[in-house]
Amino acid sequence: MFLASFIPRHINNKTVIGAYRLLAGIKVPRPVREKNYVHNLEYLAKMNPEIWKNPLVCIENQMQWEDIWFGAGRHHNMSYSGCEIIAAFNAQKRLKGLGTPEEMADLIRHFETDGAALWGEFGTSLWAVVRYLKKSGFDVLLSYGDRDTLEVIEQESLVMIATVYNDGQDITRQIHTVCITRESGHGYVLHNAYFRNKEGRYTASHVYDTLREAIAHISRYETKLICLLGIGKRKQA
Repeated sequence: MFLASFIPRHINNKTVIGAYRLLAGIKVPRPVREKNYVHNLEYLAKMNPEIWKNPLVCIENQMQWEDIWFGAGRHHNMSYSGCEIIAAFNAQKRLKGLGTPEEMADLIRHFETDGAALWGEFGTSLWAVVRYLKKSGFDVLLSYGDRDTLEVIEQESLVMIATVYNDGQDITRQIHTVCITRESGHGYVLHNAYFRNKEGRYTASHVYDTLREAIAHISRYETKLICLLGIGKRKQA
């Protein structure tokens, strides 16, 4: 139990994100990236068209994305380690109102080129997500959990990306990254946090009153925040 709790309890958040940055130095080979891209174009086009056509609909069902390929690791699919990419896609879609199968295939290939941690087996470096969002024309504020930056993000950002330990006492329950949107009335909604409706379909969470409350419900365990990105359209000078 001590070994499982050591990283979330004793390694600071900035070091954890930095470790992902180092792991992203182990690149996905180009032939694998191109093979994945061709495969993904075909399979993404077969998905529920509502994901692509409705600007308010986010991807909620990562667990069902085993047929979408990502990286060159043992698991090699978005269901296992694609949460950062889905969070980036959802955030960009909510801010720009765009999202097509081609854009998702391009995004996966982009992060396979720049950001896939340990060939994608460990997901995607948050630093790569920050670079991508800034290059795409967004302002990004990063917080490692200190109160001041969290409060600024809560007050100013309509769209956020949160990376958490699913269990702050047990690293074996892994890390998850989700998009959070601030809805009208100032409530917060989680996307791709594995909520299901009465029919068993994956859906967004209900509205939480505060950002901290939303983050606490990303998993069913003792969630612990690692990093939060506040994302907004770039202000014109």
